[in-house]
Amino acid sequence: MQVFGTSNQIQCGTLAAICLLATATADQGFAQSSKAHPWLAEAPGEIVRLVDRGNVKIVVDDERIRKSGKTALTLFQFVVDYDFKFRHQVLGYDQESRVWKAKIMAWIDQPKVRLDHTICIQSNFAPASPWESKLLRHEFDHVAISTDPRMLKIIKRELQQRRQWVGKWEQNGAPTEQDVRKNIFEAITAEVKSLEQLVQSQYDYLDQESNQGLSDINSRKDFFRRLYTVEGLERCKYVFDDGMREFLKEKLSNTASQKEVDGHYLFLTP
Repeated sequence: MQVFGTSNQIQCGTLAAICLLATATADQGFAQSSKAHPWLAEAPGEIVRLVDRGNVKIVVDDERIRKSGKTALTLFQFVVDYDFKFRHQVLGYDQESRVWKAKIMAWIDQPKVRLDHTICIQSNFAPASPWESKLLRHEFDHVAISTDPRMLKIIKRELQQRRQWVGKWEQNGAPTEQDVRKNIFEAITAEVKSLEQLVQSQYDYLDQESNQGLSDINSRKDFFRRLYTVEGLERCKYVFDDGMREFLKEKLSNTASQKEVDGHYLFLTP
């Protein structure tokens, strides 16, 4: 049995929160802009905090919105920098299934997670007071969900868990170190994608409950508190173990955590 280490950066698929439509859809890539939108220079302090936390850009992108058939888009992207270590043991060739098998254990040391957001608007969207616009406020509700402090803790906890599985290869020879590394990279990428999908499901829930931003949410404090709880993750059909269940109950549902969450969403209260 051998121990190896490696460093990687992954940027998983960009997901979109769609305003004024029934569902959110996946998107590829971010809109690009060489300078900040002038509205950001006028943003109130509370919004600036969220802009900084979520690396938010506001861009005019008529073409992207035209192609999507939507009114506005908030795109988010996870960028994860990590070092992983692993142990593996080749188990041999399985004659019945005709695959090579290796037992793998892998874990990540101190993953660094950054979230990037791009809010795409149309060129004809020009409210007199943009920071009082229902549309823009709805888009920042999405940003707040992605940057919820509980979600960031969930991401780091999930990525730092030691995972064990049996890798399988349909090939002529035994799996090499490179084969094992690729298998681990694919597993980590799949994990990040599942976490992105969790956020996407929360985006969809927001759109459902707010009628795509057209209606106010009843009891906003309770709504946002429910997102990253045992019940909230089960509603999103996110698969988690008993350890995560306890983590959600003991670490993310206590008084200190709720106070932090309430403060995170407070500035978005109508």
